[in-house]
Amino acid sequence: MARFLAIDWDELECRYAAATLQHDKVVLREVGIVPIEEEEDGVETSSLVTLSMAIHNLCKEEKIGSCPLLLSLGRNEVEWLPQKLPPCKDSEIPQLLKNQVLREISGSSELDPIDYLLLESSSEGHRVLALTISQMFRKTLTRTFRSLGHPPQRIGIRAGNAVELVLQNMALLDGEPSEPRLVVNMAGNDADLIIIADGRISAIRSFRLPIEQQQKNLAEEIERTLTIGLEGTDPVPIKHVVLFGDETETKLAGYLVPSGLAVQFLNPFTLPNVSAPQNVSEPEKFASLVGSLLIQARKSKPVIDFLHPKEAPKPPDYTRPALLAVVLLGVICTGLYFWNQGVIRGMEQQLEAIKEEHKQVAGEIQQLTPSWQTLQHSLAWEYQNVVWLDVLKNFSDVLPGNTDLVVEQMTFTTGPINNNPRLAGSIMLSGMVRDTSVLMKLQNDLNTSKIYLMQNPTTTHNPAGGGYPMKFRTTIYRVW
Repeated sequence: MARFLAIDWDELECRYAAATLQHDKVVLREVGIVPIEEEEDGVETSSLVTLSMAIHNLCKEEKIGSCPLLLSLGRNEVEWLPQKLPPCKDSEIPQLLKNQVLREISGSSELDPIDYLLLESSSEGHRVLALTISQMFRKTLTRTFRSLGHPPQRIGIRAGNAVELVLQNMALLDGEPSEPRLVVNMAGNDADLIIIADGRISAIRSFRLPIEQQQKNLAEEIERTLTIGLEGTDPVPIKHVVLFGDETETKLAGYLVPSGLAVQFLNPFTLPNVSAPQNVSEPEKFASLVGSLLIQARKSKPVIDFLHPKEAPKPPDYTRPALLAVVLLGVICTGLYFWNQGVIRGMEQQLEAIKEEHKQVAGEIQQLTPSWQTLQHSLAWEYQNVVWLDVLKNFSDVLPGNTDLVVEQMTFTTGPINNNPRLAGSIMLSGMVRDTSVLMKLQNDLNTSKIYLMQNPTTTHNPAGGGYPMKFRTTIYRVW
């Protein structure tokens, strides 16, 4: 369950709607209008500063915690640029519009976010409405509201967010879904006229009305729009007009009756998947807010979003992956080289140690005279299938290098030991060692192999000193 705050504003008031989004459902918690004071304590402030102060006081009074913000900008905050583009791919439209904006709007820069509405496409080209705000204005909005604990999630336009309510609820409209319709959105002194056909926006116009006789003037603008068409378009035969509200406002509908238009009202608070508090006055003023919340709940892309505008796909850049692959290959090769060198050195040291031990054992064997006990032990080893050279080789594999340990004496005794048939023999080992940790590691390696069992070694001080400060003695059993 996610919580969002949606707002739009003009010079006189800020309209807000706080809601929780549950899957594709919008549950409105707080809805209302906050007046915006132009002056405070006789000091004139900017519109954005007064707006942020109003939002701060609102969240404090209504106890609205930190949550993402959905913004709807009015016509005064956005630059509109109708364009007719030659035939091109949809992916080429953003770059063409950026060039047009830089050429036709003074003060614009490469960093300004540009979004657009694709109104019509044909073999002759595209009819597009480009919309842009300055990069500085977007940064100011983001920084201002983030400091209040409400980071902007989307920055759209009031007309686009309002018409989303119609596009998302086409099944509620009278007539065929493909029929062209005129959607009228009124908030404060600003009016939006949007023509939709085949489930998409085909024309759009936003303007400001005088305070006196707003409804009558709006009706005249609607009739003029239906008669001569919007700028850059031919008149469209429209029979249906969609108004936002609860039908209690009948003046505008009455003015449109003589034109033969079928007027249909959509209440933003009673639409499917929208739950709102009871007795909220002037529901038509909140169409853009509910529309932005509904789009967010359904995780759809809005028609206009200056935080995430439509952009041309960037060409794939293989430089970084190729460089990383070369570096990784170099690291692997270097690591393998040094690892092999270390293995070779270790094997050479073990071989030298085995040769030296072999010489010592051979000399001792030659000095020994066979006895009955020796023959008996030899028979026992033979009975247990013990290959002494294999045992010697396996044992030598785990002995540390001569830099850590030097064997002075190694005495082998055949088993079984102490009448234990599992102990096939024992090795009395003594010598010099660099550190007790070498003996502990040797004991751990032997015991872990489950072939040998090494008793705790005894250590004494080595009078000779040097690199081997300690002497040691231990017994290692060969286990079956």
